[in-house]
Amino acid sequence: MTAFWIAAGLLTALALAVLCWPLLRRRENTSASRRAINAAIFRDQMNDLERDLAAGTLSQADYATARDELERRVLEDVADDGTTTAGTARRLPRTAIGLGLSLPAAAVALYMVLGNPAALDPAAQRGGMPSQAEVEQMVATLAAKLEKNPENQQGWAMLGRSYKVMGRLEEAGKAFDKAGAIMESEPELMLEVAELSAELNQGKIEGRGAVLLKKVLQTQPDNPQALVLAGTDAYFRQDYPAALRHWERVLAQVPPDSEDARNLGAGIEKVRSMMGQGTPTAAPTAKPAATGKAAAVSGRVSLAPALKDKAGPDDVVFIFARPVSGPRMPLAVLRIRVADLPRDFTLDDSMAMSPDAKLSSASELRIEARISKGGDAIAKPGDLSGEISPVKPGATDLKVVIDKILP
Repeated sequence: MTAFWIAAGLLTALALAVLCWPLLRRRENTSASRRAINAAIFRDQMNDLERDLAAGTLSQADYATARDELERRVLEDVADDGTTTAGTARRLPRTAIGLGLSLPAAAVALYMVLGNPAALDPAAQRGGMPSQAEVEQMVATLAAKLEKNPENQQGWAMLGRSYKVMGRLEEAGKAFDKAGAIMESEPELMLEVAELSAELNQGKIEGRGAVLLKKVLQTQPDNPQALVLAGTDAYFRQDYPAALRHWERVLAQVPPDSEDARNLGAGIEKVRSMMGQGTPTAAPTAKPAATGKAAAVSGRVSLAPALKDKAGPDDVVFIFARPVSGPRMPLAVLRIRVADLPRDFTLDDSMAMSPDAKLSSASELRIEARISKGGDAIAKPGDLSGEISPVKPGATDLKVVIDKILP
């Protein structure tokens, strides 16, 4: 905002200089030009009179009369020139001063009417989104108010959701407990409790979260978020048939060519392979995949310093390998937390999500790292990401920097 006003002031000053300079200089130039012209005419006419007198074509009496007339006219012109100069000296500086005062005022008024004054607000420049420090201050203020008014269940629910987004999971759980019965009033709030339980228990949904998730599925059996959570809970409990049933039900609801469908499909294929129900493998048409060390890639993942305030320590980090060309299904996946960064990693065939799609089966790889703000495998706007490509299987000492925000 300061830079804008400085630039606007400099441009206004330049415009004033261009407009006022001729006004301030006009009196001297006009007056000098007129005096020079009058003097030249007077000399020429006097020379003509003297030549006529010397040649005898003009008598002495006529010469004197003409000379007196010429001098009188010159004196009148000089007097008129002085009057004009004095009048100009009074008028033009006032005009310049008037421009100096009115032009900036008019420019500001026009900008306020026709421009975008709201764009000068730093909050507006961020698209209306508060900064991390402002969010933390608002959350702290809300927490302080709730300590004085602990009966405000809606406030505790809001505080819990805020803590959850910020990655302060233990505090989120306490806030949800203080919210009491209101957390059971809406499916969205019940699923907040279930999702928090999954994040706190390595994918398993325990206690109150499990009760509320079951309640949502009873009233809304096709709720996508509830089905995903139920499938995740079943997967981490190694109840693969239940995980397959829930995830397939979600898959039927999403567009077939969407990112959600691809990620769900990858998870379903992994479950099937772990159940011994993998899809038949087509006869190989390429040369056999390399084995041993060539079937792995390794390196180090780090978070760019400029984005450190954009992620909480408990945010989930997915490190995965995809083929450069062909299906986008990950060939190997590793899950860690932001607090673990920077972190050395190794991706190999043992981390494959499907027996038919292994890291060693690709000739070139794209190694990606993504910080999921929501904690799930589906990429969403606001997630932080970084990648390197192309990478050959067997590559080591890779450096993956998470340095961009997904739009």
